[in-house]
Amino acid sequence: MSLIVSQTPANRLPAELVNNAAFVKQVDFDPAHQTAETGQKIHGSALPQFDTVTISTESVTTPVEVLSEDRANNRTTFTSFAEEFSKITQGYADMIRNYYAAEHEENLTYDSPSTHIWDKYKNPNSPDFRADLSEDERAWAYDQELDLLSGGKHLQMSNPYAFASAGVPPTLASVAMQANKACREQINQSIQNLLIENGIELPADTSFRLTADQDYTIHVTGLEDEEQAATIEQALNYGDNGKNLYNHLKLTTPNGENLSVEYANGHLTAVDTQQELDNKTLDEVKKQAGPTWARYSSTYNPHQEAMNEKILSLNPDSPLNTQENKDRISAAVRIGAPEVIAEFRARQHDMSLVINQNRELDPDGSIALKTYIQAYAQPAVNARKTIESYYAEAHAENSSYPFLEGLEHITEKYKRPDSGIFRSDLTQAQRDMAYRQERALLTGARLTLFDPYALASIGGLQTAQASHQSAMQAVMEKMNELKNQL
Repeated sequence: MSLIVSQTPANRLPAELVNNAAFVKQVDFDPAHQTAETGQKIHGSALPQFDTVTISTESVTTPVEVLSEDRANNRTTFTSFAEEFSKITQGYADMIRNYYAAEHEENLTYDSPSTHIWDKYKNPNSPDFRADLSEDERAWAYDQELDLLSGGKHLQMSNPYAFASAGVPPTLASVAMQANKACREQINQSIQNLLIENGIELPADTSFRLTADQDYTIHVTGLEDEEQAATIEQALNYGDNGKNLYNHLKLTTPNGENLSVEYANGHLTAVDTQQELDNKTLDEVKKQAGPTWARYSSTYNPHQEAMNEKILSLNPDSPLNTQENKDRISAAVRIGAPEVIAEFRARQHDMSLVINQNRELDPDGSIALKTYIQAYAQPAVNARKTIESYYAEAHAENSSYPFLEGLEHITEKYKRPDSGIFRSDLTQAQRDMAYRQERALLTGARLTLFDPYALASIGGLQTAQASHQSAMQAVMEKMNELKNQL
């Protein structure tokens, strides 16, 4: 049997950060969701479906073809578990957004949306108090609607009300299994594509085993023809394919077995969807998924308050020491705690090293800390100014109308296709973002800093890690400045 080889590949410290910065960095989800309040049917994204690629059953001989540079740069790559986990999470998050969509839009019509949310769910003396809901439902609504004001980056998936029609909320284990299944399907299709892209044709009954090493190298075993095995290995070991296959097999291969999977008759062995994920595997899931896994916390309690007054940072004699502020800060701690704690510990380690190395210049570390906080917050300040400037012209137009008419004007632009001023030139995502931002500017609500359209001119969204790195650079420059002064 001959092979056709076509290519040789080249191998939150301040409140600004706690409340506004979502440190997250989502397979698509397809269940229909019937909301308890509106009865509206909501669809997530469907799991990807792949057409079957047939591998020729005949052996053919064709001269070696060298691929063009453009074609080589567009080669198929394996997906990662993190990508598929993120897609599923986004689908579930969209379901929660849709569940609270009507309430969220109504919140934005108030001068202080957060106060209105508190009145609805925490203030029995308010005429807006939702006495028709249970205490638990009010607690969930309070946290989720507050989070939506900041872009909805920490929506908790254990919400029993948003997923009532689905029976039970998704769990970390159930989402991991969906992501594993989607990974296997995508990698399976990618292998077929890579064989085709490299001109490798195999008989339909060909079978072999793929093994991934810790150095992220893919090996092919089980073929008598060693040259054939080497050619397939060369085709598959491209980009991050080895790393993504290795990580995927760590989550799907039973303990004690080699990290390998059988490829037979043009397909990988299907994932065992009945596999139970033990604690070791779930720890690996958390490691690969990143901070997003915290949104599936089974211990999330919307009733839990911040541990003490020190965390609330409220002076007992301060007029700001109100129950509303306490509840709001407690919610911020609940929503962001898993990520905030992880980020804080990493940054604390970095800062400790710098402070200990510069005790002669900054004995108590106060200069370093102040420099860090100011530099860390600066990207958020710049982003807010950029966003305000981006929407300034539209805001001026919206503000030229009486308040309620201004809100209606925004709705006509972005929500009503039959309107004469509907912005059909924008994508749905752009219209949704403009709608949210222009309403926030008009009502005085908080702008979301996760606006890729407004921030494109300054390089897009600023990640927490990038902010940390720039802040650490500022600290080092400050320490060097102090050295030079001495």
